Amino acid sequence: MLHSVAFGTWLTGAVWLVFHYFVRVVDAFGFDNPHPQQQGWLIAHAVFSFAAVWLFGSLWSDHVVRGWKAGVRKPTGGTLFGVLVWLTISGCALYYLGSDAWRSWTSLAHWITGLVAIVVFVVHFRNKRRD
Repeated sequence: MLHSVAFGTWLTGAVWLVFHYFVRVVDAFGFDNPHPQQQGWLIAHAVFSFAAVWLFGSLWSDHVVRGWKAGVRKPTGGTLFGVLVWLTISGCALYYLGSDAWRSWTSLAHWITGLVAIVVFVVHFRNKRRD
């Protein structure tokens, strides 16, 4: 379930980016408009994100704390923890920031980190074979 939710969160965010930046609809007057599916992908991303935060919380007491105390995969686990905290905070901030300038920078930092997060997750997961 963890892998499905993590991949679903990443995939829905990536597809939203494609629709947001590359898939546009031109109306009868020649104006660019957002594709109608863009909103749906953003909602799907939010749903997966809530599930991801819940799963991370459920992993905290057993997996994260026990692994940290044992010194297992600290560099990748610590990096993954930081990435998840940043994505959670910046994702919430995107809903509540009032300034368009701050929202623009936060959005950029959020989706760049989000795209890289899958790499951090895979590296952390694959390092278990080396322990």
